[in-house]
Amino acid sequence: MASLMLLASIVAKASEPSSVIVAVDGRNYYLHTVVRGDTLYSLSKAYEVTTQEIVDCNENLTASTLKAGNKLLIPFKELSSQNKSHEDNKRYRIHTVEAGETLHAIARSYKIAIATLIEDNPEVDAEHMAIGTQLRIRRSEIGYTTTSEIDTEQQKREADTANEIPAENTPNVTTEHSSTNNTYVVKPGDTLYSLARQYNLSSRELLKLNNLKSQRDIVVGMTLIVGSSKSEASNELKNEAPASTKPQKNDEAEQPAAIIDEQHASTEEHDIFAGGEYQGDVNPMDVEFMQLAQHHTLKVALMLPFHVRDNKINPNYVDLYKGVLLAMEDLKEEGYSIDLAVFDTRSSASNIADIVNFEPGFMDAQLIIGPVHEDELRHVLSHAEANEVPVVTPLADIEALRSPVLFQLQAEESHRFDKVMDLFDGTYEVVTIYATSNDWDYATEIASKVGDLPRRGLNYVFDRESFFYERGADGANGEEVIMEELMRTATKKLFVVVASDETDVDRILTTLSSTKASIAGRGLSYGNYTVIGNRKWLNMKNIDRQSFFKNNVLFVVPYHAKRNDETIRHFDGRYIEAYGTLPSMFAYRGYDAAMIFCRKMFSGLDPNISEEYFCPLTTPYRFSFEDGIYVNTEWTTEHYHTNFTIESR
Repeated sequence: MASLMLLASIVAKASEPSSVIVAVDGRNYYLHTVVRGDTLYSLSKAYEVTTQEIVDCNENLTASTLKAGNKLLIPFKELSSQNKSHEDNKRYRIHTVEAGETLHAIARSYKIAIATLIEDNPEVDAEHMAIGTQLRIRRSEIGYTTTSEIDTEQQKREADTANEIPAENTPNVTTEHSSTNNTYVVKPGDTLYSLARQYNLSSRELLKLNNLKSQRDIVVGMTLIVGSSKSEASNELKNEAPASTKPQKNDEAEQPAAIIDEQHASTEEHDIFAGGEYQGDVNPMDVEFMQLAQHHTLKVALMLPFHVRDNKINPNYVDLYKGVLLAMEDLKEEGYSIDLAVFDTRSSASNIADIVNFEPGFMDAQLIIGPVHEDELRHVLSHAEANEVPVVTPLADIEALRSPVLFQLQAEESHRFDKVMDLFDGTYEVVTIYATSNDWDYATEIASKVGDLPRRGLNYVFDRESFFYERGADGANGEEVIMEELMRTATKKLFVVVASDETDVDRILTTLSSTKASIAGRGLSYGNYTVIGNRKWLNMKNIDRQSFFKNNVLFVVPYHAKRNDETIRHFDGRYIEAYGTLPSMFAYRGYDAAMIFCRKMFSGLDPNISEEYFCPLTTPYRFSFEDGIYVNTEWTTEHYHTNFTIESR
């Protein structure tokens, strides 16, 4: 059996021939990576060989030992036109040339080297492409060449072409490519930002003067209007601006600073974004994310609001960034190469516009992590959809945005109670306990799950000791309820405590556990019960945590990370060594986001992600495409058992 040196890691589609050909002992073979669904029979059909020929080339290979991930040598032979067509579809995307497009512009659009386009399309006249010409775009090279590298390549091609022209045929003046007072011919290295500065224009004015949408529309050799029409363009833009772009001062004075920041971010002029706002018109089936080979470098843009408007650092997002950095270390250890570009959005629409339109680290990114607020996300989606780049928001709970490139890591609210629906199957008596102040959002959530099941409402009152009363339809106190009598009935009970004041919550839980202890201490029986906890209790400092165990409290939480877990202890140790402090939940989430999606960019990010389960640390994730967006459907339950153990699932 010939030895095999593996030069690349390629993931192929089931029963489709590989494009990788290797030479072993002077003979050529296809190098095939087995995927789920491959069989010896399907492979023999794909490669037009017999199953015995495949077995003979691969030591100890049988139908039972064929596993996903295996690397197989398959005898090389010229494939039929049908299989060649399958191979081409897998290897290339097809671009149809439109009016005015040049090879240079197409290369910039796909971020692929001009030389690669020429190599893959030898039959095409690169200098005189007719409208409708179909170009093969090599999938494995899309996104790997920066715009500046492409511009430099074009400049060299133009210089080489100029050197081929005899001196006597070279005109003294080329009007088409000369700059005048009011026009400018774009040169390699020019950017929208640099040209706007050079001619004392804003970026928006320069785009408006030339009827362009973004930096991406500016290509070397094109003539731009840069002159005296500035004031006219400014007036047009001024007339287009909304009548009021910021909230009134009186409104701001009555609201918390955090809310004001959100409003400022959302009310600045939206047309400063070159791609415009997200229109939601992309078909999910049309989106095909890039899949990188192991030897390629993944370019990631991380967008976080590190600073707030008073220029103070937001420590939560610094923690998230540190978590991402630890993930980068682990990914490097796994053999991945990743370039990370970090951007401070400052929760500002204008800041995000500058990033989206001018920053090469963003424009060349193949994966975007962030931003963290829904209103900020809408401004990157047009770019992401046009370039088929996944956008991963680590914290936002998306309400309105819909896009097939958007992934929400925060557990989706509609799936919150999926794992505990047995509590609402009718075998439990549901008892809801109210107090003077209540969490009505939580009460409404629970009520939607209880549905038409019988339920009982109690009012809790503290007057030097705890009292419970039947709750009337109008919320008023009815007859007093003796809790011991209620708890001694044999029916299993589900207590739902909707009180919002932490002192009331602590007293209610203490009363339940002490009543149970009193009943048990007298050798009497009581009905088993569970308290379904409001996850806000976990952040309350005045609740005795032992009461969670004593009352069989069950929490449903979007993130699970207990310090005594071995995986978390190891992560915490690394974090403390690197940064001198314990990590927060933000650090864990940053680590999870980077580990899941950076890996997927190499293994293949596609609709099959809904079949996968991810758990980088201790919190699980499952993604499902629902109502126009990929959402994490996985919540975690934390069950505090009476034997003082915590079970999570």
